[in-house]
Amino acid sequence: MKKGRIFFSWFWVILCAASIFAIVPLARSIQNLVTRTLGRAAFGYFVLFSIALFFVLIIWLLVFRLKIRRISSYLCLTLVSSTYVYFTLKLWAHPEEAIHFLEYGLLSFLLFRALRNHFSDLSIYFSALFLGSFVGLLDEILQWITPKRYWDFRDVGLNALAVFLFQIALAFGLQPRGISLSISPRSLRFASLTLAANLILLGLCFSNTPQRVAQYSRFLPGLSFLEKEEIMHDFQIKKHHLPGLGIFFSRLELEELKMIDRQRGKELANLLHQWAEKPYEEFLRTFGAQKEPFLHEFRVRLFRRDQKLKEAQQLPPGRKKDKALLAAYRENLFLERYFGQTLRLSGKAWPDDLTYQLAKKINPKTPYRSPVGAGFWLFRSELTLWLTIIILLLILAMINLIFAFLKQEQKKKNQPAGGIEPSTC
Repeated sequence: MKKGRIFFSWFWVILCAASIFAIVPLARSIQNLVTRTLGRAAFGYFVLFSIALFFVLIIWLLVFRLKIRRISSYLCLTLVSSTYVYFTLKLWAHPEEAIHFLEYGLLSFLLFRALRNHFSDLSIYFSALFLGSFVGLLDEILQWITPKRYWDFRDVGLNALAVFLFQIALAFGLQPRGISLSISPRSLRFASLTLAANLILLGLCFSNTPQRVAQYSRFLPGLSFLEKEEIMHDFQIKKHHLPGLGIFFSRLELEELKMIDRQRGKELANLLHQWAEKPYEEFLRTFGAQKEPFLHEFRVRLFRRDQKLKEAQQLPPGRKKDKALLAAYRENLFLERYFGQTLRLSGKAWPDDLTYQLAKKINPKTPYRSPVGAGFWLFRSELTLWLTIIILLLILAMINLIFAFLKQEQKKKNQPAGGIEPSTC
């Protein structure tokens, strides 16, 4: 009976994870269908409705079935639900991304239920978090190799956040019975292994630079299609602080941008004309950041500029509108300064009166940090990355060794003199 329960609890975990992976290649088709029939905001409303339904059901369970009177439980569940709502609203410009909260919230619950068959102390919450985060990492890697889907470290964080929030709701809200405060060496070891797996996989993702993709594509030609995918991470990104503009990231130095613009502006403008009616995603895959860094960056910045202007025109007066206008205006200034000839010859330059009107609405002292090409700006070199990971793994190993030793010593002290167990007769 117990074996059957364990089997089915892990079966549901595997089924949930497999469903998340299976949706990846279908996501764009589903998104287009829902957008055409119900509108893009339907994703956001569905997530908000699901959160509200879950909250009501849990409160009903606590009040009428479990007869729980702990105020802390209700405060915790309210806080967790409010946090889910906050991030859903924060993602409203791309509401389909909020679906991650439902997927990984469900996965988080199923992981806890499955692990409950093996562990019964506080480490179970951490093990569930690390396992759920690992699935989230695999999900993003699958998106990276899927056409028209993209890798994003932010989405890795959102997946982990969804798992984390549900574990918080379990630990402090529902407070399942039988969870001991005393952690065993075995459960700590399992939690440490799952954390180590996350650290190593994250490190491999950071190390999956364009140069490395090109290297293993030469040995395995069947993987050459990966060179067309967007960059997962690049240690060669330059960070430029520009007074009056803000912070911008590029794979090229500023003088290189100006030089390429002078030398190849006409050629690249003609190429942009040829691709004017073709999909944006296809353009980026054809002219990847590794092969054509200047053209790739130009097209991405152009897309962001135009999208932010369109977004600002649809928003009512307020902070969000001002933020969108700032992004459009500053991206355009950067394009004019470093991609000027390409911008002008491609017919993508803004009329002077539009730039003038926007300049009057922008506070010149407002800081701006462009996300284009920024990636995950944490480690400046691959050596620093892996040294950090190795140090963290060594610390984990030391913690486990010390903890196991202390537990063993405590067990010896608790034994009767002579090591004879007390009689139970």
